[in-house]
Amino acid sequence: MNYSAIRSFHAYSDGDVITPGMGVSIPDGYGLFQYFNPTTGKVTQTDFDALYKAGTPVTLFPQAYSSKLAAYVMPESQGQQWYYNSINSEGAILENGAVKAKYASLFETGTITVNGLNLPTLKLKGNLATAADHTDKYIYYQSTYDGKQFTCQQEIPIQEAVGESYDIFFSITGEDGSGDNVLSNDNDWCKYTAYLQRGGTNVTSGVTYKFQHLDGATWKDMSTVSGQWEVAANSLKVYNAGVEGIEVFRCIATYQGVQYTTTFQIADVHDPYYIDDGCSNTSDAVSPGETVTFSPVVYRRSDGVQDTEHKWTFGYVYTQSGTGNTVASLTNKASFTYEDLRAAGGITVRIEATAQ
Repeated sequence: MNYSAIRSFHAYSDGDVITPGMGVSIPDGYGLFQYFNPTTGKVTQTDFDALYKAGTPVTLFPQAYSSKLAAYVMPESQGQQWYYNSINSEGAILENGAVKAKYASLFETGTITVNGLNLPTLKLKGNLATAADHTDKYIYYQSTYDGKQFTCQQEIPIQEAVGESYDIFFSITGEDGSGDNVLSNDNDWCKYTAYLQRGGTNVTSGVTYKFQHLDGATWKDMSTVSGQWEVAANSLKVYNAGVEGIEVFRCIATYQGVQYTTTFQIADVHDPYYIDDGCSNTSDAVSPGETVTFSPVVYRRSDGVQDTEHKWTFGYVYTQSGTGNTVASLTNKASFTYEDLRAAGGITVRIEATAQ
């Protein structure tokens, strides 16, 4: 048996680990970013205002995972808050449970049902990119579960639309109809559709796409495997049998002899076991001179109790953020330093547990 976990934002308290993430529901063919054309003074992609008016708004929602319950949990509504760019009173979007007047043209609240939970949402109803401001934006959601505070974060990149700027973005769809990348009891598959964009506009011809799966420390080209995943021209559909814990994939788009690469992750909460990474850091921020260590433990998902029936060994794979290239000098090490992080330009740690 093999299971995996990937380091993310964590809040530790009383033996429980709350792993926060931000879910995104977005129409097929659009990405969570904005390109602003300074010549026309308009957003070229993605126009949040137009999607809202069409009745298909970009929607953010919190996803908080409890290691003790081995399930995604419902945030407590008392004291919950959405923030724009900064976690302080100035950035607070809500006041007395309603959107503040100064943010009313940009945001609207609501709910969405994902993984059996009726979660709070923030709908983007206005464009965040303006003629005077082309800086990246951040949306935060802060709440508590069982008295434990956690913060979810979502970056919204903003760039000027320039002719030679190329990026890959994904549309994500799940069996449950949401933009969910978590395989669960009500979501047995998820599909990533890739689009190469030039200055915020889709490149519609001359592009080839290749999907790869991180197997150990090696990226392997993917082809359709019945019951696990389906690979099409520019999409990858993954079923729960193709994911053990959390798996890493990447897409390589080739256009006019140049390759563009981006990575993504898919999690499966069907599995009977899961990993608590035992990370020495409670966030992803690492300070100069600091060493981050991992002491992973495997738990049974059914009751949240440590599994002692099997002898587990752990392997570690470190990859560079963005490209997904492996950092060979760190592979199978249970720690890394601030200097390692700086040299790699950002890293993702994948922990694999093997039962013997």
